[in-house]
Parts: sequence; C-alpha cells; structure tokens
Amino acid sequence: MRANELGERSVAPGGVVDEGAILAFRNIVKTFGPTVAVNDVSFSLQPGEIHALVGENGAGKSTLIRILAGDHQPDSGTITLDGAPVSFDHPGAALESGIGFVHQIPMFVPGLSITENLMLGVPFRRNAVGLIDWAKAHAAARQSLEQVGVDVDPKRSLNELGPAERQLVAVARALRRHPSVLVLDEVTASLTELEVRTVHRQIDRLRSQGIAVLYVSHRLEEIFRVADRVTVMRDGRHVTTLPVSDLTHQQLVNHIVGTKLGDLFVRHDPAPRMDDTVPTLEIDGLGDGKLIDLNLKLFPGEIVGIAGLGGSGRSRLLKMIYGAGAPQTGEIRLNGTACHFRSIADALAAGVGFVTEDRIADGFVDTLPIWKNITLPWPKRFSSHGILKLRQERMYASHDAARIGVKMPSVDAMMTQLSGGNQQKAIFARWISAPIRLLLLDEPTHGVDIRSKAQIYDLIRELTSQGVGILLVSSEIEELVGLSDRVFVLRDGRFRSVLRDEEITKDRILHSLLDEERQVSEHDKH
Repeated sequence: MRANELGERSVAPGGVVDEGAILAFRNIVKTFGPTVAVNDVSFSLQPGEIHALVGENGAGKSTLIRILAGDHQPDSGTITLDGAPVSFDHPGAALESGIGFVHQIPMFVPGLSITENLMLGVPFRRNAVGLIDWAKAHAAARQSLEQVGVDVDPKRSLNELGPAERQLVAVARALRRHPSVLVLDEVTASLTELEVRTVHRQIDRLRSQGIAVLYVSHRLEEIFRVADRVTVMRDGRHVTTLPVSDLTHQQLVNHIVGTKLGDLFVRHDPAPRMDDTVPTLEIDGLGDGKLIDLNLKLFPGEIVGIAGLGGSGRSRLLKMIYGAGAPQTGEIRLNGTACHFRSIADALAAGVGFVTEDRIADGFVDTLPIWKNITLPWPKRFSSHGILKLRQERMYASHDAARIGVKMPSVDAMMTQLSGGNQQKAIFARWISAPIRLLLLDEPTHGVDIRSKAQIYDLIRELTSQGVGILLVSSEIEELVGLSDRVFVLRDGRFRSVLRDEEITKDRILHSLLDEERQVSEHDKH
C-alpha cells in the first residue's frame, strides 16, 4: 500500500473490514437527491474495541449512524452484525438486535424518577394483581446504575442529577438491553473535563465486558485518551482507519480536514497595557447569593478564561454581566462607567455581545431564516426613519456567514436546516462586524468540528486585534490554555485562583479546580 502526502494509506475503495468483526459496514452508499451523503464506506468494530468515528460536520457520520439505527435505508451496501447481514426497518429493530445508542441530548422525562427513565420503552415487572412491582423495578434500576458506576437512589428525580450522571443513566438504559455494540454520539459535548473523565472510566469498563463501542466526538483529546482505533470520514467517504497509537494529534487533524491545518493554538503575546489603561470590563464585589464577591478586570484586546466545574457559576456570571440576571451586591463597569443593565437590550446598546451555551434553547429563533437570525440583535442598523432595509440586512448577513464558513442551502434557509456546528457558527457570525467592545463566549465551539474551530479561533483573535475584550467560558481546558491571556478558576461561587503566562497549563487548571483552596490575592485580581 502507498501513502499520500498526508500519510493516508491507500486501501480498497471504501476502506477495509476485519475478520471476526462484531459490526461491519460494507460499501455503504446513501444519497439524498443529488447529494451523496455516504459514499462507499467500509470499516468494522471488534468485540471489546473502542472505535472512534471522526470527521467534520457534513462528513457523513450522522447519516451512517442513522442508517445503523434504522432511521435511513442504504441505497447499496450491507451491514453485518456478528458476521450475519442485518437490515433494520426502524430504530426498534436495531435495539432488539443488540445495538444500543446514546446521543448527545438523551431523551428523558425530567420530572420522573431515575427508575422510570431507565425503564422507558421497557415493560415494567408486575405483581400477582397486575400492579407495577416497584420494589423489583428500583432494585433492577440500582443494579443498572452500579454497572456504570453511579451510586444514587434510583427513586430520586432525574432532575437532581448532574450532566455526567444523566449521561451515564442514558448509558445504563442502553445497557439494559445487553447490547453487543454501543454507539456513543457526542455524549461528552456539554460536559466538563472532570465529568468527561467520569464517563470515560465507565467506557473502559464496557471494553472489559467485551462490548464494542463506536465513539463519535469532535473533542480530539478524547480520542487519544479512550479509543483503540479511529476511522476518519470526509465528504461522505472513508479516509483511513488506524490505531490511535500510530497517530499524533496533528496527523489526525490533517486527516480530518484533508490538508495540513496549522496549530489551532498559536499563543500570542498579550498586548502591553499601561497602568492607567481603562479596563473594558471590571466587576467589583459581584454576587447574587450563589456567586460571592467576584472581582475581575478585563482589558482591551485581552482574552480572560473562566475555568470551573458544572454548577460552579460560570454561565451564571456571563448572564449576569449580559443583563439576564441581576446582581445583589457589587458593581459592573464598562470602560470605567458603572452599568446597571435592566435587560439584554441595555447590554447590547452598551456594546456587549454574547454567544450562548445552549443554542437550541436561547441561541436562535427557529421561525426566522438564517440571515434574520444573524442580524437579530441589530434592528436599528438596518432601518432608516422607520423603514427596514431588508436587502442591505440580508447582504450583510450573507457576507458574515460566508466569512465564518457557514454551510447552508442558502441564507434564506431556516436555522433548523443546519447542522449543530453550523448553527453555532451562524450565531457567532452576529458579532463579526458588530459594534461591540466586550464579547462573552459561553462554550463557543460546542459541537463544532475541527476546521470550524480553527475559523472561530481566528475570528476571536481578529476581534481582540481590534481591541475587543473577550470573556471566555469553556469546558475544554485545551481551549482555555490555548486562547487565554489569564485564567480565573471559579469554584463554589468564588474565584479561587488566577493563572497567567507559563502558569496556564492543563495540569495547573485541573489542580486548581480540585485541590487549591486559597483565595485570589489582590495582586492576582488586578
């Protein structure tokens, strides 16, 4: 076999299928009208293997998984399970055949108990008079939870669990059917580093039980931590399947994008600032009962990262600055002027932008087209004497969407027609040419592929070069390390430490999140 300039080994069309595979895709093709979503793809999973599936948004990963789940039927090609061809007409058939699925946003009924959520779709055991035998149901639920390392009372409401525990409940629910193959599709996308490690420990247990795991993630660090092999898809095609041990992080990035993409995180020297420089943002003694006496200064052109575990108050702080929550104590100052935002409109008028963590809940209006969502915060920019300049508004939105590389049928399409990553990029496009001085970023690359991340990082740096201050919250510690000039560690509602320069490392941030109890000194605050 030959290797091309990226080191990809030439193989038979579509890839290769191993002997003894528990699950194999063989020459799968799927088209939607003129679009070829999956093009002659072949690869396989061994029992007890954690096999990563990676690629950019639109690479064909989701379509392939939906074919496996029975949501779509392939135009050609076969799927074999334990050596026998299978064809699933609906998702229930895939589950009954021993394939489990856990998605990025699992389907739950939050108001019900953990037991009831575990039993969704499975008949309850009943006693002699036909009533649900709750004692046996709770005992079975406890056993399922123990299998994934969750030690909680299954009678509790699912609402009481944290994000990582809820994902593990979803894994436990899938395992109740005793699958031989488990598909984990972006299950850690919204989790913090420590929550991810909790999930990974349980995935390792599945490996030891002989369960094959197909692991889909945009977080490449996870691939090297948990996977045995990785399959790369690009433009609907199989690119390569390799042992993870044979790859470097940069080589995997190059395989995914199809070119030699530069280092995502080229650290820059922070812009020198004079002692008399007026901060873009200053919070002084800020608190609301859950956040306590927070003090921080952010200067023009600076990126300040906020590290914290789930529930630490990271998102709460950004929303408070943005006028979506009222502080009980302290003061917020922008460019030296005290601000008392009564609404988000006040924050926008003062030059504050915000990329929300939850784009589905509050990131866009699904009844408006893409271009209108991009210009949504700025109605006055495209009106004169009460007359809307819709053509100009659409033109500006098209230009900004193109700059950030939003893949879309047209700018007139609806946001719901975009992939999650492209929805996020469209939301980010609002702030490219906007009149802002401060940009609040809450998980800005959540669910975004590697090429799109590179584009967003370039835009962040471009904004800082124009003097925009950035306050960055991210669950990806590598993102905080690579982008931040300083990192504040938020734990239990307080800033516990601040890191700068060579102190900003993954190990130091994790140590601060877990162990360090000292308060931030006055020197560190400023």
